[in-house]
Amino acid sequence: MERTDVKRSAGEGQAEIRNNRMTGGLFCLLLSLCLALAAPGLRAHAKPRYVADLAGLLSSSEEAELSERLEEVSGRYQCDVAVVTVDSCQGMSVQRYTDYFYYENGYGYGDTSDGIMLLVSIGDRRYHYSTNGAAIDIFTDYGLEVIDGQVVSYLTDGDFAGGFEKFADLAEAFLAEAASGSAYDTDHVYRQPMSAGVRALIAVCIGLAVSAAVMFGLVRQLRSVRVRNQARDYVRPGSFRITRANDLFLYRTVMRTKIERTPTPPPGGHPGGGSMTHASPGGQSGGRSGSF
Repeated sequence: MERTDVKRSAGEGQAEIRNNRMTGGLFCLLLSLCLALAAPGLRAHAKPRYVADLAGLLSSSEEAELSERLEEVSGRYQCDVAVVTVDSCQGMSVQRYTDYFYYENGYGYGDTSDGIMLLVSIGDRRYHYSTNGAAIDIFTDYGLEVIDGQVVSYLTDGDFAGGFEKFADLAEAFLAEAASGSAYDTDHVYRQPMSAGVRALIAVCIGLAVSAAVMFGLVRQLRSVRVRNQARDYVRPGSFRITRANDLFLYRTVMRTKIERTPTPPPGGHPGGGSMTHASPGGQSGGRSGSF
């Protein structure tokens, strides 16, 4: 009787163990299935790289430093600032390729995908700035012309690290100005800050000018003889009499009125400022293209 009870207890224990194993296996299977279903969504919302040097134009240290800088600027102003290099645009125009790259790789903040991307195609010797969302109004046609004028010389010289660093500096300056309430445009022009060397030179020139003015004043006080500018100062009173006087016509004054003309639109923009846009995979994008 006791042996039967022992066997029955052992059988019940083994059955319980099997049930626990089946329950645990089923739980693991369900968990794996949930993760598998969630994985595509997680990949879709993964933050893209701020520097995608697919053409290998930067060293690892240059890429890491630039990426850190752009990530910091993008996060501070909630507007992506990205740099991409590719070997070629695969037969597409650089504008279309950049817009597709921006859209397909999930760049941009918020529902309107706010951001700006500089893409350089080394094989085509072409580049494009793509602006999207709020960045279209922050980086106007005028603004992109200013940025382009300071970046393209680096690209032409092959100094891609320097060009991308300059792009980061200007993008930060434009974002900061827009955050203060007024974006740079034709009616609010960008003025490049003076370097430390220029400021020092101006200070020296001002000092020299002040010193020269002081010395000139001291020298004038030492003069005892002064120049007489009028002839009567050298005539003895009562020794000169006018016996004949004539009026002579020497010259005439002509007044001219300037005719105001409509100013010529700035290159790449239009008189009213703002940004021209075009259809893109994300809806509407602004931008500027060029070669180097």
